[in-house]
Amino acid sequence: MKLASVIIVENNTDLRNTLRHAFEDRGFLTWTFPRAGIAESIVDALHPDVVLFDLDMQGDETLEFISAWKKQSPGTCVIVESTSGDAERLRQAMEHGADGFLVKPFSLLPIFEILNK
Repeated sequence: MKLASVIIVENNTDLRNTLRHAFEDRGFLTWTFPRAGIAESIVDALHPDVVLFDLDMQGDETLEFISAWKKQSPGTCVIVESTSGDAERLRQAMEHGADGFLVKPFSLLPIFEILNK
């Protein structure tokens, strides 16, 4: 049986560690990165089940990462998170292939509810 895997791309160290522990405690193989560029080659190599992606990182390239990840690994569930809750930005993320979104701060339960769907 293959363990579920997740890549967490989050620039906030405390949140990144909290998310890592939450996924590991639920049995996920977990990798964390502070920036998308580092994670890009890992997504290509591992084809994780989930990518949890901090949309607050700077630049429009963040949306391009989502598109690239979905192209490289179409079965990967990409969930974006953002502090702003900017409806336009979240809409763009969904158009680029995100499967769900969360507005920070969030409880961990919605992440696992999205994954159970």
